[in-house]
Amino acid sequence: MPALLEQAHAVIDSLQDAIAADQRTAGRALRADLVEVERLARRVEAARLRLVARADTVRVAERTGHTDTGAWVAQSTNSDRRPASRDVRLATALTAPSTIEPPSQDDSPGLTLVGADPTTTPPAQPQAELAQTAAALDDGRISADHARVITSAMADLPDTLTPEQRHTCEAELLLLAVNRAPAKLRIAARRVLAVVEEDQDVVDAHEESVLADEEARAVEAAAFWIKDNSDGTMTGHFTVPWASGIILKKVIDAMTAPRRRATSGGAVGTAPSDLATLTGDTRVDQLDWQHRRGLALADLLHRIPTDHLSTKIAATLLVTTRLEDLRGQLTRAGRTDAGDHLDAGTTRRMACAAGIIPLVLDGASQPLDLGRQRRLHTEAQRVALTTRYDQCAADGCDRPFAWCEIHHLDPWAQGGSTDLDDAAPLCGRHHRMLHGPDWQHTTTRRQDRSVSIRFHRRT
Repeated sequence: MPALLEQAHAVIDSLQDAIAADQRTAGRALRADLVEVERLARRVEAARLRLVARADTVRVAERTGHTDTGAWVAQSTNSDRRPASRDVRLATALTAPSTIEPPSQDDSPGLTLVGADPTTTPPAQPQAELAQTAAALDDGRISADHARVITSAMADLPDTLTPEQRHTCEAELLLLAVNRAPAKLRIAARRVLAVVEEDQDVVDAHEESVLADEEARAVEAAAFWIKDNSDGTMTGHFTVPWASGIILKKVIDAMTAPRRRATSGGAVGTAPSDLATLTGDTRVDQLDWQHRRGLALADLLHRIPTDHLSTKIAATLLVTTRLEDLRGQLTRAGRTDAGDHLDAGTTRRMACAAGIIPLVLDGASQPLDLGRQRRLHTEAQRVALTTRYDQCAADGCDRPFAWCEIHHLDPWAQGGSTDLDDAAPLCGRHHRMLHGPDWQHTTTRRQDRSVSIRFHRRT
């Protein structure tokens, strides 16, 4: 083992030297190298988790006086306790034995050692329940964060599933992980039960249960602290449930979004120039985003209506749900315009303190399709578009929808219409690229009628 590790360090040294000496500038070649280095890093992470699992199995912490394996890992690697404990949980989950009964000697061939009594052949070693996930991590096809999402989703599956059904769900999660970031995989994983369960009401109920459990854990984890730095500033930290946090994020995004103009189809809210007026700081447009958001938060805190704190939510969070779920007759998760889901109970609770914006799904969209009657998209159309997009439509861009301007896919000047299917949100940078002379683009229509726009530099 030490010799192998020494060889691995030598290979990494050679790789570092090769990267430093490489003069290539082609994006495709750099991307291919980055993908392979990422895969290498994931494989090394898999090896590290195997060592952590071994340490937990042999109970190293007990022999060294540590409270648990997480504390031993943190001390050994000079890392923080919380992520170390998360690693221990993942490592042990990936090596936990399966509940599948091994095949009997009567119906499966086996090997018999020379000189051994065939009637006393040792039983086969049980396979890890998440062997497929562990193998994918070992090979570098998924990351440790992907594996955490998969192990959590597998733990949430109903106990009534057979081992074969659980393996099918695990295989589906691995397929989903190939082209999804962990955050997107987490959303899709809540409905993985659908691959083995035909009844959609059962799948809906399972997703609702998972979301409700997440909400309960989030409430338990909620915390806040703030301290006076004795220099005219205060520093704080908070942990709140997702629904509360996303409202704050949307408010700050609305106050700091670049290039927003209500007259050009932009989001309604406070533009950067308005933020400068509100805060009295004329340098706002030259500040980095972290500083700009800090000023926005400070201004927001000054404007909280303390006489009516509980009467209305200060930001509009759009939740797409069914009327019967809102009334409490059924339980089905609602999809938000921020890209995640809320359980029915949270949606109903928020509805008690906020205005409801109804969205009629799968019905006639005539009121929102304006044809050639007007050029600019309306605020109602922006609301409708949030059911399709939660960020910029440019491929790979993660700028939030609140920052985006609404673009005509078919230019108005060339006969395009102001309809939903002809509208797509673009952040300021990609909107300029699309109308500039240096870039070409291709538009792909998805099944949900949204589009993805990919840019290519003109040659």
